[in-house]
Amino acid sequence: MRKPKGRLTDAFSMPDDEAGKPRTVLMLDQLTHVPEAGDVLQVADRNLPIAQVDGRRTRNCLTGWKLTGRGCVAVLINEPTDTLRPLVQRPDRLFVTWRPKDELPWHFQTDDLPTFTHLNEGWNADPNDVGLKIEQSGETLLAHMRPNPYVYREYEYAPAITVCFKGCKRYRVTPVNDHGWYDGQCRFSGLAPSWGEFYEISGNTRDDMDPTPWITMAGSGTRHFHFYLRDEALEVKAQDWSMETKS
Repeated sequence: MRKPKGRLTDAFSMPDDEAGKPRTVLMLDQLTHVPEAGDVLQVADRNLPIAQVDGRRTRNCLTGWKLTGRGCVAVLINEPTDTLRPLVQRPDRLFVTWRPKDELPWHFQTDDLPTFTHLNEGWNADPNDVGLKIEQSGETLLAHMRPNPYVYREYEYAPAITVCFKGCKRYRVTPVNDHGWYDGQCRFSGLAPSWGEFYEISGNTRDDMDPTPWITMAGSGTRHFHFYLRDEALEVKAQDWSMETKS
């Protein structure tokens, strides 16, 4: 089983607590998982119980393939700062791990991990759009949405784009939004390269881990497509896909 890890970047001294215990804040980034109070941080040859975690900055982070880059957090340790600061001053930016008090997500416990292929190169859905519209046309599923004109200026005057899934066997719209993705509520949280993108997922996609029922169509496609939108995620099993622009 893989262990969660992060990079130790800084240490700050805090006043002793009411019981006279020393307090040090350690800054961690490039996290593969967000630690919690009660986890035991393993730094070099030391085991340091985490007293408190300030995770307010994690919602602005992105995860990457191979479980890296989960943002930045501050953890409170009841140890003197002068004994921990040498660990931070190492030129190789020490990577640390920790022993969680609770069970880790499924992808830490298996080597059978899915792979993600990023599909929406040069375009994306409007991040403020709540108007996903689904239409069935024979064996083709049509997903209508507004494009993102802020990043992709060539779509500034395009009122809509349509992602077409040919040979669609089934699809579902799950309630995973950005908050749920960053909070670990999606089975691909910490595993998909980032939220808000369109992927084809190969390998074991663990469809059983989401209770949202599938809607069956007449196609026979088995490729797994996954699009993270503003308020939901679109999952589709189909033969192929294409994107069309409405002028």
